[in-house]
Amino acid sequence: MSASQGGTIKVWRVRTGQCVRRFPKAHGQGVTCVAFSRDATQVASGSFDALVRIHGLKSGKALKEMRGHGSYVNDVAFSPDGGRLVSGSSDGTVRVWDPRTCECVAQWKPPQPAAAELSVNTVTFMPSNPAHVLVCNRSSSVHVMTLGGELVQTLSSGKREGGDFVATCVSPLGGWVHCLGEDSHLYTFEVKEGKLQHLLKAHEKDVIGLCIHPHRNLVATWSEDGTLKLWRS
Repeated sequence: MSASQGGTIKVWRVRTGQCVRRFPKAHGQGVTCVAFSRDATQVASGSFDALVRIHGLKSGKALKEMRGHGSYVNDVAFSPDGGRLVSGSSDGTVRVWDPRTCECVAQWKPPQPAAAELSVNTVTFMPSNPAHVLVCNRSSSVHVMTLGGELVQTLSSGKREGGDFVATCVSPLGGWVHCLGEDSHLYTFEVKEGKLQHLLKAHEKDVIGLCIHPHRNLVATWSEDGTLKLWRS
């Protein structure tokens, strides 16, 4: 699935490269994030219009709309059981939604320095505990939080300047957390020990994002230098 600044979402068949679904007016402004539900019958999206929407994969129609964020929605994620939808925004908040009723059941901010309003870049459910989410809010720390906003664990690089994390991902079994810093380095933490275990220079220019293979120990990173790299995690 991919999305564009024009507000369009497309779903592709990987084997053939064919576009099998197209949502031409998913949002009135650029789409910033997309996520499949676990059963792949629905698609969640966030946008520059500060809205979260759920679309039917077969119908291509918007089924639900969630309002409340005060700025761009940067990431959305369905819980493993599909009973909750979590969104992170540039307004510094994480919101937890009931996707059936569109009710916001919780709203909170992850830890951040005093007088700061840090954008929440990514929210990821922890495979080892589906009641916990990993939150990256553009600082040198990422936080494991409950859906109610309680802090469970903090993973920090200890770097005071120039190393804020722009994106994170979690290994399929939940034992490792990978963070991509604005210093173009890839940081790897072991969740059990809560310590930084590996650090490498991933790119020469500003990094954009990363993801992890669902079944293999491979991490992909991509950058403004025009490269996408695969790393053995």
